Amino acid sequence: EHERKYVVTLPKTSSYFPVMKYKCNADLRPVPIRVQTRVRPHGASMVRVALQVSSNPANEDDLTDLTIIMAVPPTVKGETLITSPPGGVWDPEKRSVLWCVSELGEGEKFQLQAQFEMDEQAHAEEASKPMFPVVVRSQCMYAQLSDVELEVGDVPELWPADVAIK
Repeated sequence: EHERKYVVTLPKTSSYFPVMKYKCNADLRPVPIRVQTRVRPHGASMVRVALQVSSNPANEDDLTDLTIIMAVPPTVKGETLITSPPGGVWDPEKRSVLWCVSELGEGEKFQLQAQFEMDEQAHAEEASKPMFPVVVRSQCMYAQLSDVELEVGDVPELWPADVAIK
């Protein structure tokens, strides 16, 4: 595979014009990370959320700098958070819990738990379990979820440009 650098000189203009096109790749299989969640009532007014984060054994390198963000619904008292193992941080402005994990090796997995008190009035009104959406960000050399495709060229009738390959 050849690595090339391109220099594009853009004309000075007061209007916007396209410079590049980005296309996500939905064909990545297998994915480098898997997150499973389970929500269970605990006692009359508590709820527990269990997360399991797994690294794919086929990853070519460790996952690093993991950031796990779990949204907390309004029917749950976020300030009552207890995490196991300790380390989850409640953010009242974003109504979310944040965990940071430095590394997860190929094929390894770990579990996190969060426990909250339910809002008593909302708990009585809500027949179903609350939802706790989770977002995980991480770094992993040689694994990606999208690709960047650039089309570079001169379009003289719209924006004349110098395209040079170095």
